[in-house]
Amino acid sequence: MASSSGLALGSQPPFVAQTAVSLSPEVSAMIFTGRGEQWACASCHGDLGQGKENVPRLAGLPADYVVKQIDDFHSGRRQNESMKIVVASLTDEEKRQLGEYYAGLRVPSNAKPELGGDLARGEALALHGDWSRNVPACFSCHGPSGFGVSPEFPALAAQHASYTASQLAAWVGGHRNNSSLDLMGRISRALSDADRRAVADYLASLPPVPAGEDAQIARIGERP
Repeated sequence: MASSSGLALGSQPPFVAQTAVSLSPEVSAMIFTGRGEQWACASCHGDLGQGKENVPRLAGLPADYVVKQIDDFHSGRRQNESMKIVVASLTDEEKRQLGEYYAGLRVPSNAKPELGGDLARGEALALHGDWSRNVPACFSCHGPSGFGVSPEFPALAAQHASYTASQLAAWVGGHRNNSSLDLMGRISRALSDADRRAVADYLASLPPVPAGEDAQIARIGERP
């Protein structure tokens, strides 16, 4: 069976290291070696932004979304003490370069279902939602195949299941408050724990944003 991207479901896109992004020496150091009290992005998120377990995959996320998350860690709308230290002294230009760097990475997924979730239930939630609980389909906001809609809605496809589930739980617990109109908070609270594990596992099973698809990633307010 083929997905809307033209890839067979479960297949991997070709490896592309990155699109052409000009990184300053300071930003390159921050990504790969760290800078002062700021440890390297790669030390947690991987050399190619692939992430691991409860650390998110950054590869292929829209640049504007990455910048927004950096700002939200700085302001406290997202709570993470490690990230607060990392982003504390970033300039707007450094944020832009980081966002564009990770947006340009196209690497195979190392995510997989790991929470024992019901994949059929997860697929149903992603594709159709559960209107008996006022839960819309994930893909109605996050785009076909979960590839994201910049800048507000990140790619969900190939994100690590533990990370996705932890963020849903953070919205439930009030530890994350950076969703417009509390949309994700309301959705997360409407889902059961089993549903959160199911949809997280299903999304982890999907192929990531494919190489060469940059121009096809939707942006809010743009029409073809």
